[in-house]
Amino acid sequence: MTVPLMRAALRPLYDRVYDRVAEDPPAVEPHPGLLLQRGLAEHRGDGDHESKAQHVARVCRSTAGDFYRRAYARWVRATTEPMRFRSVTLKVETRLFIGLTGGGMLETGCVIGHSHGMPSIPGSSIKGVVRAHALERWSRSRRRILGRRRPCACPRTTGHGGRAARDELFGASADEDRPAGLSGLMVFHDAWWVPGSAECPLVPEVVTTHHPDYYGQDGSAPATDCDSPVPNAQIAVRGAFRFVLEGPVGWLPLTEEILISALSTDGAGARTRAGYGRFSEQPMPTAERRCEWVDTTIAELMRKHRTREEETLRSKGLADAWVAIEDSAIKEAAFHDIRSRWQKNGWWEEVPRGRSARQAKAIYDSWTAVAEDEAP
Repeated sequence: MTVPLMRAALRPLYDRVYDRVAEDPPAVEPHPGLLLQRGLAEHRGDGDHESKAQHVARVCRSTAGDFYRRAYARWVRATTEPMRFRSVTLKVETRLFIGLTGGGMLETGCVIGHSHGMPSIPGSSIKGVVRAHALERWSRSRRRILGRRRPCACPRTTGHGGRAARDELFGASADEDRPAGLSGLMVFHDAWWVPGSAECPLVPEVVTTHHPDYYGQDGSAPATDCDSPVPNAQIAVRGAFRFVLEGPVGWLPLTEEILISALSTDGAGARTRAGYGRFSEQPMPTAERRCEWVDTTIAELMRKHRTREEETLRSKGLADAWVAIEDSAIKEAAFHDIRSRWQKNGWWEEVPRGRSARQAKAIYDSWTAVAEDEAP
């Protein structure tokens, strides 16, 4: 039995969005959360898995647009004070399931920012993972997690398995000594997905239910080897996330080490026992502060010429736009950002093939030579 899930008047609008998202590069910046929750036109019964898989695949074509890049750049600028914040960027080594139970009728969920449409990891989830890791392993892995004696302002972490330190970091419930309980010192902010860490943040994944009757009837039906597996289309996340801690400066290094240890050892999200949600032990290098002018201009040129980001970054069009900047401070900041991105891709020393890239590099080299001659 087919059940309509969308008004007939809205179907052409969503079809148009899907068609433009499928273009290479995408012609629009869709909101994956909206498409996921409202984009499926009809439900064709419990046995129809193909239409759901196609819907999930279309949602996963969404990329991070200029709107999200600007918001991410503002968040980075707002959390760079070293006496208050500590940030670390970690890459997902496998794939991350976060928010599977929030899928509603579609039974395919993912935590996606309401405003910006990109995946995120709630701060409460991060704190829960880190706290559980500390509670379970503090005593027997204290030396590995905390390291040797360090010149920081945090109190002693020895004795009682580090219980005092855990209470200070994560808080404690009320007891005889503290009738009002204890609030934790550290604030775990939501982790933002890092633009450019993957071509698309969302990726289709399949979770196979081997015993549907057993799970569907709360265990009243037996789980046998004769059951037919049912593939279930899900959405996973790939790429990297920027984690931000906020609190007293003396506690920040310690909390960062526990955070990295927890995410690389235990993982985050769902199905961690199957290997999902594991992060790299080595933080990604901190990129130089991005220039908003560069992000904005690249996005405009991409829409105008229908080109990819990498092609636009090394184009003469971006170099010409940079030359036309009149504000010297913005021009210098944009140059350092562009050069940093070129160096990250290995283009600064070995210019990629193409006339446009060679002309752009010549423009940047000429400006560098003039700046060196004018330097005192």
